[in-house]
Amino acid sequence: MLNLIQTAVSREDLVSVALGKKDADIVIENGQLIDVFSGEIRPADVAIQGERIAFVGEADHTIGEKTQVIDAKGLFLSPGLMDAHVHIEASMVTPTEFARAVLPRGNTSVNWETLWTANVLGVEGIKLLLEECNRTPLKFFATAAEGVPCASPDLITSAQEFSLDDLGRMLEWEQIVGLGEVVLFNEVLKNDPKVHQQIQLALKRGKTVDGSSPGFKGRNLNAYLAAGIQSDHEAITLDEAMERIRLGMRLVIREGSSMRNLTELIKAIAEKKLNSRRCCFCVDDKDIREIAREGLIDDLVRKAIKAGVDPVVAIQMASLNPAEYFGVDRDLGGIAPGRIADILLIDDLENFSVQTVIVNGKIIARQGKLVTEIPPRTYPQWMVNTVRLRRPVAPDDFVFKTDRKRETQVHVLKVFREQIISVEERATLTVKNGEILPDITQDILKISVIERHGKTTPNIAKGFVRGFGLKEGAIASSISPDIHQIVVVGINNIDMAKAVNRLVELQGGIAICSNGEILGESCLPVGGLMSQEPYERAIDDLEVLSNVAKEIGCDLPSPFMTLAFSACPTLTEFKLSDKGLIDICAGKLVALEVE
Repeated sequence: MLNLIQTAVSREDLVSVALGKKDADIVIENGQLIDVFSGEIRPADVAIQGERIAFVGEADHTIGEKTQVIDAKGLFLSPGLMDAHVHIEASMVTPTEFARAVLPRGNTSVNWETLWTANVLGVEGIKLLLEECNRTPLKFFATAAEGVPCASPDLITSAQEFSLDDLGRMLEWEQIVGLGEVVLFNEVLKNDPKVHQQIQLALKRGKTVDGSSPGFKGRNLNAYLAAGIQSDHEAITLDEAMERIRLGMRLVIREGSSMRNLTELIKAIAEKKLNSRRCCFCVDDKDIREIAREGLIDDLVRKAIKAGVDPVVAIQMASLNPAEYFGVDRDLGGIAPGRIADILLIDDLENFSVQTVIVNGKIIARQGKLVTEIPPRTYPQWMVNTVRLRRPVAPDDFVFKTDRKRETQVHVLKVFREQIISVEERATLTVKNGEILPDITQDILKISVIERHGKTTPNIAKGFVRGFGLKEGAIASSISPDIHQIVVVGINNIDMAKAVNRLVELQGGIAICSNGEILGESCLPVGGLMSQEPYERAIDDLEVLSNVAKEIGCDLPSPFMTLAFSACPTLTEFKLSDKGLIDICAGKLVALEVE
C-alpha cells in the first residue's frame, strides 16, 4: 500500500469527531450514499474533519455550532472519479488547465501516463510538470515511462532515451505508482533483456506495470502477462475484453477522442455478466474540446449506465477499482471513515449529473463551475522550444519520386473513424514526370513525417493514406504519439510545406493550409504538445480548426488525433515514422512501392 497523500488533520481528531467528542467541520446529511464497498445505495450522513472523512452514518452527534451542514436531500453521494490511464498532453492544454476543465465534472484523480512528455522533454520535463500538478486540487498520480524511445532506432529517430537508472530513480518518486504502458511489446515477446529489467524494477518496488497489447490474444497475450504486465487499455473487441478479464488482467475500458471502445467492451459486464471488479475506465487520449463537451470519466460512467450496467457498479469501476489497482485505496476510491473527502453530490444518478464537487473536504465546484482559483504556470524556455528542424522544408520535399512509368502500385496506410489503429492496403496510382500522384477520387492523399528534434537533416518520410477525405490543402501537426515528430497530410506540395514551416514558427501545434494560405492554426508550444492559454481559448482554436478541416473535405470526428496516430509507432498495425512505413507487427520498414 502506497502512502502518497499527506494531510493536515490528525487521526486523533478523526477519532474524536467519530465519537462525538469534537465537532466536525462539515456534515453532509440526508443524502443517499453510493456504497462502492457493499454495492448498496443507502441513507447516510458523512462527517468531515479537515481533508478526511471521520464518520459515515447518522451523524447528528458530530454537529456543533461551527459545523457547516450541507443538506443533500434528494441527492446521491458518490466518491470522486479516477481516470486509470490518461495522456494529459493529448488534451492539448497544461496540467493546470486540464484540472480546471475536469474537476467540475467530478473527476478528482487521474493516473498520468507520462510517455508523451518523456519522449520530448525527458525526466526533467516530467519532474517540472508533476510539480505543476501538485499545485492543483486534482490528484495526479503518474507512471514512469517505459518506452523512451518507444521503438527500435531502426524504425524511428528518438529525442530522448531513458536508462535503467533513470527509470529506477523515477520509480522512487512518491507520486509514481508504477511503470508506464509497456509499448515495446514485441521486445517483451522476444525476451529483450532491457525491457524485462525495466519490468522487474517496478515489480521489486511493489509498483504496477501497465500494458499496451493491441491485438494480442492466445499465446502472445499469455506470454505478455507472464512477463509481469498487469493491465491493458488497448482491447477493442468483446472477445479481447473477455480474454483479458479471464486471464486476471486489469481491463481498462477506453473512450477517448479517436478510440471509442466502451460500447463494445462494456458488454463483457452488461451482457456477459463477467465480474467487473478488475475493470477500470480511461480516456487515454482526449482533446480539450471533447472533454468540455462530453467530460472525462463521468462520460464513461454515463455511457456504462445507459448500456445496462448497474450505477453502483459503474461508479465502482470509476473509483474503487482503479484506487485498488494503484494501491491508493487506503486514501481514495470510496466514502468511508479515514479516507480523503473527495465526494460528489449527484442530482440525477441515471445521467450522472454532478451538482457539487468536494475535494479534500472543501467545495471546489458547483453546477459545473469551479469556485476556487488555480494560478497559471509559466515554463522555462527549453520546454517551449522543442521544434528544431535544421532547415525549412520545401515543396520538393513532398515530391514522391519513382522510376516507374505511367502508374505504380503502392502501400497505403488506411485510417478509421473513432479508432487509432491503421492497416495496410494497396492501390494503383498515376505517375507523371517521375512523380507518384495522390488520387482524391480514391481518397488517397500524401502523408509525411518530418523529424523535428534536430537529430537529422531532417528525415522526411513519405507515404500515402486513405480515410481523411481532403479535397484540397494540407493539415500538419507536431503531435504524433509516442515519439512526436511532425506529421502532415495533404494533396498539394506547396500547402504541405507551408503548413509544416508554420509549425516551426509556432514552436508546435496544428496548422491547416490551402492554396498557399494558412486557414487556421493552434499554437501548442509546451513540448510542441500543449497550449499555454486558458482551456477556453484552446477550445475556440480547435473549433475553428475543425470547421476549417471540414471545409477542405475532412469529416472525421477527431481529424487531428487520427492524424497524430497515423505516425504512432507503438500501435498496430501499419504506421509511418520519420524513417518510413512500418509494419508494426513484424517490426520492420516497408518500401513505399510494392515490389
